[in-house]
Amino acid sequence: MSPFFRSILFLTLSGWAGVVLAQPITCVTSAVPPIVRAEGLAERIGDIEIDCTDSPNDTLTLNFAVLTNTTISNRLSAGNTLTGIVFTEDSGTGPQAVTVQPILINSNTLAFNGVPVTFSPQGAVSLRIVDIRVNATAIPVGSAIIASVSLNIPVNMPQIVVGTPETGLAAAFSSSLVCAQNGSPLPSTINFANLIQTGTSLSSIRMTEGFADSFQPLSSIANLNADSGERFIITYSGFPQDATLYVPDVIAGSDAIQPTGGGDLELPASGGAYAPLASGSLLLARVAGAGTNGAGGSPIYTPGAIGSGTVTFNTVSPLGIVNGSAYVVYEVVDANNSVVESAQFPTFLGLAPNGNRPASQTSASVTFAPVSKIGVASATEPLPRFAAVTPPVDCSIVGDCATYLPSLSIATTSIQLSAPEGGALQEGYFVVQNTGGGDMNWQISVSYGSGSGWLTVTPTQGINQTTVVTYANPSGISPGTYTATLIVNGGQYAGTQTVTVTFVVTAPPAPPAPSISSVVNAASFAAVPAVPGSLSTVMGTNFTGSNITASFNGVSAPISFSNGTQINLLVPAALAGQTTSQLVVTVNGRGSKPDTVNLAPFAPAIFSGGVINQDWTLNSATNGASAGSVLQIYATGLSSAGTITGQFSNQVVVPDYAGAAPGFAGVQQVNLTIPVNLAATTANLYVCGAAQGAAAVCSVPVPVTIK
Repeated sequence: MSPFFRSILFLTLSGWAGVVLAQPITCVTSAVPPIVRAEGLAERIGDIEIDCTDSPNDTLTLNFAVLTNTTISNRLSAGNTLTGIVFTEDSGTGPQAVTVQPILINSNTLAFNGVPVTFSPQGAVSLRIVDIRVNATAIPVGSAIIASVSLNIPVNMPQIVVGTPETGLAAAFSSSLVCAQNGSPLPSTINFANLIQTGTSLSSIRMTEGFADSFQPLSSIANLNADSGERFIITYSGFPQDATLYVPDVIAGSDAIQPTGGGDLELPASGGAYAPLASGSLLLARVAGAGTNGAGGSPIYTPGAIGSGTVTFNTVSPLGIVNGSAYVVYEVVDANNSVVESAQFPTFLGLAPNGNRPASQTSASVTFAPVSKIGVASATEPLPRFAAVTPPVDCSIVGDCATYLPSLSIATTSIQLSAPEGGALQEGYFVVQNTGGGDMNWQISVSYGSGSGWLTVTPTQGINQTTVVTYANPSGISPGTYTATLIVNGGQYAGTQTVTVTFVVTAPPAPPAPSISSVVNAASFAAVPAVPGSLSTVMGTNFTGSNITASFNGVSAPISFSNGTQINLLVPAALAGQTTSQLVVTVNGRGSKPDTVNLAPFAPAIFSGGVINQDWTLNSATNGASAGSVLQIYATGLSSAGTITGQFSNQVVVPDYAGAAPGFAGVQQVNLTIPVNLAATTANLYVCGAAQGAAAVCSVPVPVTIK
């Protein structure tokens, strides 16, 4: 019997309403329990044998029920009839088919009702139920599955073991294909040997039996009444649309004359060679027309007769890439059921060079096929069928873990960073290393313990050794201690490790208080008393901030301009009559030391460019004013508390107008008529103010041109 029948699965024969018999009937149930694939949703369990004794030549009509502790998943037909199950009766003349069809009573119970049973002249009969399929994924690996057979007569039959689920598929991947700027060349004639010789980029996938006879062709005992032999579906993702993938049409397994290999796992590069043998050897054929679940289509190659000679394989076929993804399906067309076999094949990448192409990481996966999620009897689902279970690494089976299995290593377990609130980005570093074999594809995710969004990591994925940089940003978060955990995932074989990042954000140091060094006239920058209602300039340091104010004796002074060292302001008119005042400049809530400022009713100064001719042009050496015309003079430091006059050199002139300049706070306008007796010349122009009973105070002279 094939090792397939070493799985553990129990059958219970549950009691039904009995009939009164002339003498007790006895029955014994048995099965040869196979190993079934733990990934299988419709695995064939061991044949159930029911050996009964009764009166010689007795004839009974019996009802049989079979109960399993997982769902029955045969094909379902009309009237809840299960197809594919074979029931035979042997009364000494050989097995005879029982024509009664099995009915699915519930998800894990089937029944044969009204079965005529005839005992031999010796009073014996042997019954056999063959090809019940169940969902093995519902039973833990290595665990027993329970059941019994019951009749409509009082018969005590113990539970029996009919299968044990074990992992059926393990796999290995040599590396990931990288789509880079330099591309990957293709030969002019595309076949396996030419692709190897040209140096076309490749990556190999290896599929290994989890137990002997896990890979079976359609003709095998496990695939009685099935749609296909065991299949594999390999899916690819992450490829640019201009890429082309090529795969072998036929794959010779590990026990073939020459196994297929790409040269990047333990086998030399070869398309493979195979000869049909009585014992069988593993051979896979690509399935043309298979759907995305791996069902349908037909293998493109069928082995010849035993003894037909050696066949070599050199053909490859392209895979269609849709939205960066592709797939290929292979079916087992030959195998040796007494040894653990493996098969590997390269996937070749054709890609034109492109200097603007960003490097992209691709991925590949393999599972048994056809893939399904239906673990109950179905009218439409394929037989066999499998859950999409990621296979474990096969290096412990093949014996190359030391050279294949990657190992994640990170020497750093924590990173400590600190910065003042609103300060610059802070950088930390650690190195991801693969201290094992093969290629380790890793990626990083961030889990915040406090706060969020303050940590950036680059790169977030890579292959093997890479320096990773962390950036902690103190902008937008309050002072405090923040933590985050970087989870570095090296894949299912290399495992994960973590790096803790602690980020201490401190309150920014208090800026220095503003300091006043001098208060000068805003027009002349002369160190003269400030005049209420006029403009002054405050010189000093640390005047930069988002909120700047100035006050004289607590009275706010409007500010028209400020930078780090200068403030232009309007001295409050409310200070009129005072001789001194305490000036305080406040920046972002921090005030300067009070500065004593002298006050006076007059300290005039004419603004640069503040003398305008009657035609509204600027008076200059090349643009004079005529004698008898009126000049407009803009000054500051003149108040209304006294007399304002003008002066051309030594000639005093009474203003036509002296007062506030309309629209310019703190600026005074003085209109003077140039005396008609002034010859064409350059004269010194003054504006003066005299408080009652006091001497006049005049501005620094500015030159005016009279033509």
